[in-house]
Formats: sequence, structure tokens, C-alpha cells
Amino acid sequence: MAGYRGVLFDLFGTLIGVAAERLPELAVDDRAVRSTLGGLTGLLGEIAPGVPLPDVWQALVTASDELAQARSWDHVELPSRERFRRALALVGCEESACDEGAVLLSRAHMRLIAEATVFPDEHAALLRVVRATHRVAVVSNFDDTATGYEILRRHGILDQVDVVVISEGLGLRKPHPALVRVPLRELGMAPAEALLVGDTFAEDVGAAHAAGVDCAWIDGRGAGVPETAGVRPRWVIRRLAELAPILGLGSLG
Repeated sequence: MAGYRGVLFDLFGTLIGVAAERLPELAVDDRAVRSTLGGLTGLLGEIAPGVPLPDVWQALVTASDELAQARSWDHVELPSRERFRRALALVGCEESACDEGAVLLSRAHMRLIAEATVFPDEHAALLRVVRATHRVAVVSNFDDTATGYEILRRHGILDQVDVVVISEGLGLRKPHPALVRVPLRELGMAPAEALLVGDTFAEDVGAAHAAGVDCAWIDGRGAGVPETAGVRPRWVIRRLAELAPILGLGSLG
């Protein structure tokens, strides 16, 4: 058992999940994919009239790949609307229309994402127990700050945390250590006093290591620490409930 005073939770894949079956279906190359675009057909018809929906989907994939490649080395987080702006440009949307269209699409997309989120009872129970004895922060890589707060509010998490740091608002994303150092400063804690909990090895373990904070990595697939990993988490768990004994809170089953 370690004497941590604070716990920094990742959001997606750690506290919150996204139920794919709640997302609309979209037909692409004779196959059905789950995508928010399936629920944005009317809006897309106004913004990019005459452009087939699968073409927009492919443009969005291309834009997403470009952004992911760039942020893999600079760790800069751009807002969701930038991804849609690039996709609209790829399908021939005029620049003046792209900017406003991207904002409208991003907002509609985020509403559908928020509606598809789930907060498992087991996670809710763990958070209540942790909150009773520790300071709590949420530290998330997410490209829309407002929707991040809406998801926290929707599931009753916002009232149970002391600090929220979302990468879009900061302009940087994990594994950049700023995502850990900012909440530590706001909590008034030294690195040794906090534990970061997350499910993404490169981002969560990497950020924790860079900031000098211990990490509990959720190895949901049971794959083990990657052989090529240059750093190791202090703790490896399979489910969030296994965090309780690490924090000296007994067992949640």
C-alpha cells in the first residue's frame, strides 16, 4: 500500500466508456460501421451538398490520421472542429463555408458522443470510495473541453472531482508531462503524493513517468507491459476496482 493523497484519473477507457451500439450506423463499401456521421446526414447535406456520405467519412479518416501523426511527436492537441475543417476541405468545401460547417459538425458529433458514453456501476462505486479519502482529478486527452465537462456532469462525476484538465483546453496532450503537472499544482501536491490511473500505455504511463508520478496502468486485455516499453508503471491492474487495495481502501470485489 502506498501513501498517496491524490488520484489523477484518465477519462475515456478508465472512468468512462463509449457504447458503440449507441452510435448510428453508416454504410461504407458495403459494410456497416458505427460512426456519428450516420446521424449527421441532414447537416452534411446542408454544408456539403452533393458529397456522398462515404466520401466525407474517408476524408474524416484521412484528417484524423494526419492529426494523429503530428501529435505523436509534438503532443499538441487541436480542437475537434479542426478535424472536421480539414475533412470538409478534402471534399471540396469552400474555405469560408468550411470554418462554420466544421463548428456545426463538431458540435453535433460531440452531442452524439456524449449520448453514447457509459459510467459502469463498478466505476461509480470505486470513485465514491476514493473520493471519501483522497483528492481527485480527471486528466483527459480529449479534443473538446466543453463536451468533456458535459460528460462529467451527465454521469455525476463533476461534483466528485477537485480538478479537471482536458487536453484541448491546455493545448497539449499526454504523454506531455504538463497534463500531470498542472493538476498537481492545482491540488497542491508533490509528484510522490499522487497516482495517475489510465488505460493507454504510451500516453498515461509516459506522462506519469515524465512528471515523476507513479502510474497504475489498466491492462484490460491482459497483454502485459509492451516489450519495447522504455518505462514501466508502478502498478498493473486489469480492472479499475483493483485500485482500491493499492490505495488502502480494502477490496471492492
